[in-house]
Amino acid sequence: MTNFIFILLFLFPSADNDLQKGIDYFNARAENAKGIQANSVNVDKAIRVFEELLKQNKEVKVAGGYYLQCLNFKGRFVFVNDNEKKVIYKKAIEKGNELVKKFPKDGKIRFELVSSIGLLAEIEGVMKSAEEGVLAKMLYHTKLLIESDSMYNEGGGWKVDAVLNYKTPYIPIVLTWPDKNKAVATMKKALKHFPANVGCNFYYAEALYENNQKKLAKIYFEQVLKLPSRKYYIIEDEFFKIKAKKYLAKL
Repeated sequence: MTNFIFILLFLFPSADNDLQKGIDYFNARAENAKGIQANSVNVDKAIRVFEELLKQNKEVKVAGGYYLQCLNFKGRFVFVNDNEKKVIYKKAIEKGNELVKKFPKDGKIRFELVSSIGLLAEIEGVMKSAEEGVLAKMLYHTKLLIESDSMYNEGGGWKVDAVLNYKTPYIPIVLTWPDKNKAVATMKKALKHFPANVGCNFYYAEALYENNQKKLAKIYFEQVLKLPSRKYYIIEDEFFKIKAKKYLAKL
């Protein structure tokens, strides 16, 4: 009887097995990377697994979150052409808007949605994004992310909120909400919770730099370089280290 069950499991793998297979592929996305230029093989395999699960309406919340994460990763670290990046970010936004309605309190889904909106806005430019209400959408989703799951991705919502406040220029009448002091305070709070997070240290340093606190910013950019990159986020953390080195070269 045991052998029969084993054969059935082998012939008809469960959704749990497929989900784990997709996660394993995603976790191996840094294999054969050249610096922060990722090889697409494993992330493409992960995307196919998660797409199939979503198509079959299986493990939708978890598979959906990872699917969005895969798309954003591919846009950031596989594609180099802006037109390709735009296509994949728009795909992530469309799917993210669908998923966030089903799972409004899921931190990963909302974080990845706001990330894809922000990544696309970065390509399109601040003024166009402001005029089309894109930045307002980012603020909306960031507020809900912080309210529902402020600890997701080691302060992910706080990071987005801070970046919006120190990267978006203050423009009378058009954009009056950006506040660099708030950005510094927000990242200081995130850093208290996650002092060893590479991203938290980088965004705190960048917020300080943008707020003309460059001596203190230098200390935290240096800290970024000292911290170890996380096992499953090697490329992402190395990206921050490269950017930190560029800032330090100017200080």
